[in-house]
Amino acid sequence: MPQSDFHVVRKGLDWAVSLHGVFLAAFETQRAALNRAIDAAHQVGMKGHEAKVLLLDGHDSPETRWVFGRHPYPPTA
Repeated sequence: MPQSDFHVVRKGLDWAVSLHGVFLAAFETQRAALNRAIDAAHQVGMKGHEAKVLLLDGHDSPETRWVFGRHPYPPTA
């Protein structure tokens, strides 16, 4: 089953969403970027792919924030 990891990363003053190294969108807030990444991951998951959202804040290793089939959609927090 194909794996789709959506990354949310700091890019200058904004937060960017990327998939397989390809920039998808930028947002002013981390929350907005996470919400968009989760929406995209959910759509991919509904098509039979494994999908998750990772937060890369530059300080630690990537933090898994949402996984299709494991976390509620839409997210509750």
